Amino acid sequence: MTSDGLRALVAAASASPSVHNVQPARWKIDGDGLILLEDPTRRLMVGDPTGNDAALSLGAVAEGLVLAASKAGYATRIERCDGDFRGLGRIARFVLYPSPDCDRLTDVLETRASWRGPFAPPQPEDRSAAEQLAGADRIILTEDLAISSIAALYDRASFGFMDRDGFRAELRAWMRLKRRHPQWSRDGLNADAMKLSRLEAFAAGLVLGPLFRPLAALGLAPTLLAESKSFANAAGIALFHRPADEDPFESGRHFHRLWLEIEAAGFGANVLAALADDPTISAVICAQHGVPDGHRLLSAFRFGRRDGEGFAPVRLPLSEILVD
Repeated sequence: MTSDGLRALVAAASASPSVHNVQPARWKIDGDGLILLEDPTRRLMVGDPTGNDAALSLGAVAEGLVLAASKAGYATRIERCDGDFRGLGRIARFVLYPSPDCDRLTDVLETRASWRGPFAPPQPEDRSAAEQLAGADRIILTEDLAISSIAALYDRASFGFMDRDGFRAELRAWMRLKRRHPQWSRDGLNADAMKLSRLEAFAAGLVLGPLFRPLAALGLAPTLLAESKSFANAAGIALFHRPADEDPFESGRHFHRLWLEIEAAGFGANVLAALADDPTISAVICAQHGVPDGHRLLSAFRFGRRDGEGFAPVRLPLSEILVD
């Protein structure tokens, strides 16, 4: 493949999800292949101290590259590697070879985006389409009572993390609540992506910042940060689980594919990572919903038919993603 062709693959793969949209992936053209690198400065030192989420994010972008190559008429062999390249961590080398097979998920690779807006009321066919997403590594919940239960557990888990000063500070560092923020259209979580009005964005900055402790002392912070209303009209909840001993890089590839399957079914989705990150609540969910022994809850999604307009994608320019 030509250099221009490889650049196009990297550009397409950059649409892949990453935790807090930190975009840790960097790429180097290596002959007629590519090397995936990690920018360690993009790690969440408080929210992801073990690097698990970083590895999941790198696995997701690796799958994005595989899908982009498939659309261009190539199959991909991924060779894991390690070591350092100019301060970047070497993750994997991608070898491409011609193939006539095109993955069915390529059509939604570059249009997938986290949906934090409202859902339209689900129709019977929506519940049916949601149930069709069930598979070996995901459990789909479509009953209203089950969705409400997950919503309550999510608020508990989420507030447990928000109650940590360091976690909130790190999250705020990746939030772009004003359009004049220099990183508004480059990375992180901007107000448009989070479906926040100007007033809501202003309030979020206060609640997560200087007013958090006074509000928490009054018992108001959990209510103000609750997201139960965002579960209203959800067509379903997807509980994503994988083998407990699986390399998170491989888990990230499957995570990305599940999200794309949800998109291909016509739904918008939002990640509920706190459910998996809280050990106690994760254990409750696994027991209640039959996550297989030897598997761990890796993440979850709420999803439904979008009720509203999308937003401009937030991505670093190709010139910063590709390294010499």
